[in-house]
This record gives sequence, structure tokens and C-alpha cells, in this order.
Amino acid sequence: MLTMNNLTQHFVISIPITKADRQIAEQFAQEQSSTKKAKQVYLNTLAVLVMSHYLQMLDVPTDLQASYSWNVLGRLSADVADLNLPGRGHLECRPILKGEDTCDFPAEVWTDRIGYVVVEFNETYKQGNLLGFVPEVSRTTLPISQLQPLDMLLIALHSSQPVVQLSQWLENIFTAGWQSVEDILGTKGSSPVLVFADIVPTNVELAKFDRIKDFITQLYTSQANSHLCDQTAIPDSDPSTALIHLLQTTQDEEIRWKAAELLWEIDPDNPGGGVRRAIDLGMHFGNNAVALMVAILPKLDQRIAILMKVYPLGSHPHLPAGLQLIGLDTVGNTFFTVQARRRDNYIQFKFTADPGDRFNLRVALGDASITQSFIV
Repeated sequence: MLTMNNLTQHFVISIPITKADRQIAEQFAQEQSSTKKAKQVYLNTLAVLVMSHYLQMLDVPTDLQASYSWNVLGRLSADVADLNLPGRGHLECRPILKGEDTCDFPAEVWTDRIGYVVVEFNETYKQGNLLGFVPEVSRTTLPISQLQPLDMLLIALHSSQPVVQLSQWLENIFTAGWQSVEDILGTKGSSPVLVFADIVPTNVELAKFDRIKDFITQLYTSQANSHLCDQTAIPDSDPSTALIHLLQTTQDEEIRWKAAELLWEIDPDNPGGGVRRAIDLGMHFGNNAVALMVAILPKLDQRIAILMKVYPLGSHPHLPAGLQLIGLDTVGNTFFTVQARRRDNYIQFKFTADPGDRFNLRVALGDASITQSFIV
């Protein structure tokens, strides 16, 4: 039975722990090689189960099997207590024991999380007390007195669209609504200069093949002339291999994106071209419907290169003049704005981010706007 007590000026929610819950926690604990690690896993598992029960009572979907804490390798290699919320991301559920006034947050859980809750246990482990919530952490210890009421988590879950976790795209995990570029945009997502059919040995297609080779040669020449790159000869190989080699060796971001876009045209399913997805934003600006395309390219330094494009949908070839693509940080500061001119058939912005970075993307025209949240 759910009960509430007053603590630190906001409610504490208590959730019963069943015998089956304790059996699962004990099973996971027995997999560990030390008593200390077994206790850690036992508490982490109970914290996740308590939060899962609470959210299920509120009809918020959870998926234990998709949580890192439910993966045997995840439990062995890290101190994780996450609960996957489908379409939203991973919620970290950190345990503490009764009487403790601080909670530990290991650095390995500072990223790839949509928030953090703290769950308190006594020595019987028959109930868990949900003490509060914080949206993000950047230190290993947090006083319990600094927790926000749990209502703040619920407000965040119910008032915003799901956060798109770009790192999951590299594992072929996509938030609902994000589809292949071809399904959303058709041929509009293709390069306006380079639109190729399958390369077959006909006179027309051989001409296109020569055009591809010429463009690749130009990219390699640009790389050789760039002060960011070493001199690199054009590989004597097929176009896809040559483009992947360029993607893996050049430090010039413009050249990388041009190589990626050409690879999307001639070999769209090649994993060497990063990952791209598109979404119908589901609203009209004037008489125009628009779609957002996002592409990511992992870099050798573990950072992620990101490309954002907005396209018109339907029969309209151009975006409405004045349509804006706006990037916002987590506190609402603008870090880029791109505006459509007359006869623009897309607008775009490229930038690089670190794993765990959060940002919002807004598409706006006059008083109409739609915002999508992302975490790298």
C-alpha cells in the first residue's frame, strides 16, 4: 500500500517490496564475485523494482529487460541502477540506507539518463521510500536535502516529448516516430547535385559512375589541400570504400559530411556513413508541412558530429520564408539560429557534441513552433 510521510518539506512515497522482488535482487547479487559488489547489486535491483512499481501504478510504461541494470554484463562491469522508460530513456534509481543523508552518483551514470531518483531502504527491505528527484548530476555525492519533489519528475514526463537519445541510434534503437529518411522524405532527402540510380554498366549509368569518381577525387584533393589533414592518396577501390576511408581519416568536418552525403546516395545502408533518421513534425507552418532530419557521425575522439536539416513535405518544393531552425541549451540559451529564405528547399546546421550533452531543437514560424529534446 502506498503511504506518504513529510520529510525535508516534501512528500516521501513508500512502495511495498514483495518477496518476488527480493528473490530477483538476491539472484542478481549471487552472480557477483565479492560481498561488496553483491550488496551493491542487491540494493540497485530493489531500487529499480520499487521505481518500476510506482510508475506502473501511474500508467507510465517501463521496460526492465531494456535496462542496463537487467543485463548481466552491465551489472558485472558497472554500478548501474537504471530503469528504461520506452520512448523516453533511462531513469537512474540510486539506493541509500535509512539514516544516510547523502547519496552516491558514480561518474558512469552521469550521462545517458533522463533523471535520477533516490530510494531509501531500512534493514528489513520490505518497502522502499522514494525521497525525491534531480534532473541531472555532475558530482559523486549529493545531499538528500537538495532533492526536488518527485512531482517534478512526473511533470517532466507528462509535459514534454520523449527525449531522443542519439547514442542509442548507434545501436539501432530509435524513439517512436523517427523513421528512415526515404520513408519520410522520399527523394527530397537526396543531394540536389548527386542523385544516382543503382550503378549498372549502361552508357547512362557509366556516365553517372564517372561523375561519382570525379566528385570523390575532388574530395580527396580538398583534403590534401586542407591544413587539417595529412596528404592522402585516393584509394584504388570502389566508391564506397574510398568514401569510408575518407570518413575515417580526414579531420575536416565539411569534407566528412560531403563524403557521408555521397555515401548515403550510393550505399544508403552502409554503417560507415553514420546514422540518419527523419520525423514528420506533425504540424503546418502556413500552408507547408515540414520534416526534421538528423544525422550523426561518430568521431575518433569519441565526440559526435551532428547534422540537422529541415525539409518541406508534400508537394511544396520550398520552405516558407522566415522558418527558423533554433538550437537551445538546457537552460534555454540559443546557440544557433538558421532562417529559411525565399526558395530554400532545406535549411541546416552542423555541430559537434560530447556524450551526455543535452540540447533542444526548435522549428518556428511566427507564433507557431515545435520543440524536440535530445541527449547525445
